[in-house]
Amino acid sequence: MKQLFAILFALTISMSLSATEQEADLLINGGDTIYLKTFLLEKLELKFPPFGNIKATAPSTACWRGYKAVWRISDNKLYLEKITRCHSDTKDGEQNIFELFQKNGLKFEAKDSMILADWCTQDFYKMNSPVAKYYKDKLYLYGGWNSKEKENDVFLRIEKGCITKTQLKS
Repeated sequence: MKQLFAILFALTISMSLSATEQEADLLINGGDTIYLKTFLLEKLELKFPPFGNIKATAPSTACWRGYKAVWRISDNKLYLEKITRCHSDTKDGEQNIFELFQKNGLKFEAKDSMILADWCTQDFYKMNSPVAKYYKDKLYLYGGWNSKEKENDVFLRIEKGCITKTQLKS
């Protein structure tokens, strides 16, 4: 019995060590690019996901969602600027965000070809992890799931799409 437990334990550990880091969404603020390790579009629980992707049809293990979103801060508001296929920089790799929202029956406020992320209420914290430490030139933010996070550790606060607290440069 102890041997079975040891084998199962070793398999569990080895599987977790080989997990692939997921591609981050991008947040553009002025000239800065910030990497988000929280996926804001998933909060909408879309019936029809971008590009029709599901985990079974994902292009790689580094992008189970099959897409990455680009967000932009403009006039102290958060906007969805575009959704692209993972590993694609071509125009045909872009999802029409207005059609996506309409297909999912979502009302939205548009500005300059972007959609206001008014569904988003989220605190973001600087990410302290091996990924963030390895890429010291990049700023990673995550949505903080630890209820013990302190108010003064909030790096970016968004309430219904409006930026209400920030330590970001503009």
